Amino acid sequence: MKQGLTIALVVVLAVFGGWVLAARSGLFNPAEDALRARYTDDRSRFITVDGVPMHVVEEGQGPAIVLIHGHLGSNRQWDGWVEDLRQDFRVIRFDYPPFGLSGPDPKGVYSSERAYPLIEGVLEELGYDRFHIGGTSSGSILALRYAADHPERVEKLLLSTVPAYTPGDRLPPPWQFRAMMWFSDSVLKVWRPQLYWRLFMENIFGNDDLILPAKVLEYAELNNRGDSIANVRQFIIANSQSTFDLKEATARITVPTLIQWAGKSPVLTADGLSNVAPLFINTEPKIIRYPGLGHKLMLEDPVTTVTDARAFLLEE
Repeated sequence: MKQGLTIALVVVLAVFGGWVLAARSGLFNPAEDALRARYTDDRSRFITVDGVPMHVVEEGQGPAIVLIHGHLGSNRQWDGWVEDLRQDFRVIRFDYPPFGLSGPDPKGVYSSERAYPLIEGVLEELGYDRFHIGGTSSGSILALRYAADHPERVEKLLLSTVPAYTPGDRLPPPWQFRAMMWFSDSVLKVWRPQLYWRLFMENIFGNDDLILPAKVLEYAELNNRGDSIANVRQFIIANSQSTFDLKEATARITVPTLIQWAGKSPVLTADGLSNVAPLFINTEPKIIRYPGLGHKLMLEDPVTTVTDARAFLLEE
C-alpha cells in the first residue's frame, strides 16, 4: 500500500515537474502566426513607427474617435463600445507595446514614455486632422497627454478611471491571486495560465458575473505572447521611475472632457475622484460615476458606458 502511494506520488511530482519545465521553456506560449490569425481581420493593419510594428484597427464612418487601451489590455478592450460607435463614427484603436499585437520594439524599451511617441507617430501616419480621443486607466494618461500637447487636433477628451493621482493604502489582492502571482512569476516565469487571468479580473471587476471566459482567454493569449511578461515587468519598473508632470499636463487641458469613474475599483477608489477633478483648471470636466462597476468599465458594462460617452460626444 505504502509502495503504491509512493509510486503515485513520484508520478504526480514527475508530471508536475515536467509541466513546469515545459512552461518555463516557453512551450505553452502561443505562436505569433496563431495570434495574428485569431486577433486580426480585414479591419486590421500594421504601421511601422520608428521600427516598431503597430497593430491598428479602423472601422465605421463619420467623425473620427481614437480609443487607447489600458495596462495589460489591447485594442479589444473597446469591442463593446465599437459595436455602437462605428454606426456614426470612424473608430481608430491600436495596441501599444508591450501589449496586444504591436511590437516587438527593436530598441527593447517598454514604458509609457516610449509608447507616447509611437502613438503620436501612428496618428500622424493615419492623417486625421481632428478627432475625439479617449483612454482607459493608463491609456487615459496617454490620451490626456496627447490632448494637452495637441489641442488643435482634439475635439473632445474621454477619460475612464484616469490614474491622475497616487492612490493611498488599499487592501491587498485576495490570497488566491497573490498565491497565483507568486507561482506564475517565481516558478513558471514566462507564462501565466488562464487561472491567473481569471483571478486578475476578479480582483479588478466590480461584479465577477460579468467576466466572460472568452475575455479571460484573450488576456491570457495576448499577454503570453513572446517576451510579453518580461517586457511588461520592464514597463512597470520604467513607469514607476517616470518624471512626467501629470499635474502640469492636466492643467493644459482646454477641450471638453468627460471623466467616467468606477465605484468599486480596487485600483482607484470611489472617493479618489476628489483628487482628480481639481487638476482640470482650464476646463470643467463632465463626471459620470458608476457605483457598481470596477476598474474595467467598458468590459463590465459596455452598453451603459458607451451610451453616456456617445451622448457626451454629440453634445453641442
